[in-house]
Amino acid sequence: MFPGPGSCYARSYSEDHLAKHPAQRVTRIAISPDFSIADPLLGVHLTLRLRGVPGGAFEAFGYCENEGGDTLYCGMEGDAGGFAITPAKNGAILIKVSSLGMSFENETGFATLERNSGDDRSFLLQPVACR
Repeated sequence: MFPGPGSCYARSYSEDHLAKHPAQRVTRIAISPDFSIADPLLGVHLTLRLRGVPGGAFEAFGYCENEGGDTLYCGMEGDAGGFAITPAKNGAILIKVSSLGMSFENETGFATLERNSGDDRSFLLQPVACR
């Protein structure tokens, strides 16, 4: 899923999609590899934007391990939850929030995505050029 430094994934949700999912807070999510982390872990950097929350992009770092098969489990830095990544069709990936949730921060504070509430439980991301 992350064969090199150019392997990034993202999704920006359209206004139409967000209108159909009023409980979804995430308007954009992206993930990119961080190869400065030593094997056997894979480091990843995540950013997201939330509707109705000022302060710009939230971010977090995760450390991923292969769970067997095609699944990576990523624990987030600072005991901020975790998520699983699996491959999807056409080179996409699916991120699923763990039962621990996923917490992010920015200059104004913290935001947490809960697995058991809202519409921010899984995200289908397409390959994109890394920024």
